[in-house]
Amino acid sequence: MNIKKTGVFLYTMLSTVKVNLVGQLWLSEALVLLAAPFSVRPSDMKKYPYLKKILLALAALLLFQVLTDLVIVHNTPQNYLRGWAGTVIAAVSFVVLFKMLDDTQAILFFIFMTMIKYIIYTDDIVDSDMSWFKFKIAPILTMAVYLVVYYLYRRGEIRLVLFTLTVAALVCFTFDSRSTGVIFFLGALIIYLMNNGMHISRRKIIQYAVVAALLFQAGYMLYVRSVLDKDFGGDHARTQIGRLANPYNPLELLMTGRAETFAAGAAISDAPLFGHGSWAQDKTLKYYLILLMYHDEDMNMQAARETEHLVPSHSVLLGAWVNWGLGGFLAVLYLFVITVKMGFHIIRRGQDLALYPVLVLITIGLIWVYLFSPFQQLRLYIPGMTAIILNTYYGMVAEAAAEEAVIPSQMQAYGT
Repeated sequence: MNIKKTGVFLYTMLSTVKVNLVGQLWLSEALVLLAAPFSVRPSDMKKYPYLKKILLALAALLLFQVLTDLVIVHNTPQNYLRGWAGTVIAAVSFVVLFKMLDDTQAILFFIFMTMIKYIIYTDDIVDSDMSWFKFKIAPILTMAVYLVVYYLYRRGEIRLVLFTLTVAALVCFTFDSRSTGVIFFLGALIIYLMNNGMHISRRKIIQYAVVAALLFQAGYMLYVRSVLDKDFGGDHARTQIGRLANPYNPLELLMTGRAETFAAGAAISDAPLFGHGSWAQDKTLKYYLILLMYHDEDMNMQAARETEHLVPSHSVLLGAWVNWGLGGFLAVLYLFVITVKMGFHIIRRGQDLALYPVLVLITIGLIWVYLFSPFQQLRLYIPGMTAIILNTYYGMVAEAAAEEAVIPSQMQAYGT
């Protein structure tokens, strides 16, 4: 096993062990801190402009964290050190993983070891049948699908790729892991369109968006009817849909399923410019009450006060705004835009890559994480997946530059 695979192995396996150091630190994060001096080169900032922009965005985020925590809300050291440490670790992880995942074999090994990690390690959040599939099985299934579609796409079996993604989506919908199912379904749709000569233009985007919206609404109505009739889905889905005033309105389902994201809006309106600070506590339970309102639940005040509640967001983008105000939001938004820009470049032009279906799914997954996942994913999930996108993007750029250099030399050889 070479040093690169050893690094991947240690990073994935150590990400299951926590130590108490400025809050809870995964041993994998301690590993990247130790590896950083051997990974960072000053020339990288010039050679890889997007990597430089990513680090600048995180530096800006850290600046706004310090401003809010020390000057505005006068946060406690325990809270602001945890918040700052997360951003520093995220920045270091971006660099180290970018250097570690710089070829296809390293990426595949990273995906494989991540699957093994999910098989071995079970998070404390898994405490019911619904959460067992969503937080235990779905991550394993996702990594397994990545490996399978890579193998099939490399062999040119595009129909089998689409079939695999469709089946995986149906399995996820059946067991109430709707977000993962949507990612698989959208991935299959994009792969099909991009491999059938679709040329992106403003007019076609509008046309496809209208058709997709109509098909989505029709499929969503069929899904709701099947869930209510107990022909499809699980108890969690029936409970959620059953409490909606209009179950056929997908926005209502999104509001109850991602209520933290909407509760974050109230928190932002209360402190729009500078936010509530790192690890801000919902001391009055104002935002927790809003959360319960979207869930159509009553509050047990005594029980609620016995537990520490943080100001909710469940969104990397909105979480930055909730905690560190408009400046924090803009810093993370810039990071998001950079990632999406590289991902869309790969989606448009990377159909010849063996990893293409994996890269499509990763791009969609990153968009979902930025919009609807806890802020901690900025240090846990986003660096590794962005490193894969970043390396692929610069691989495509280098290949395009090499091809452009060959053409003039060929013209000169033929005397033209």
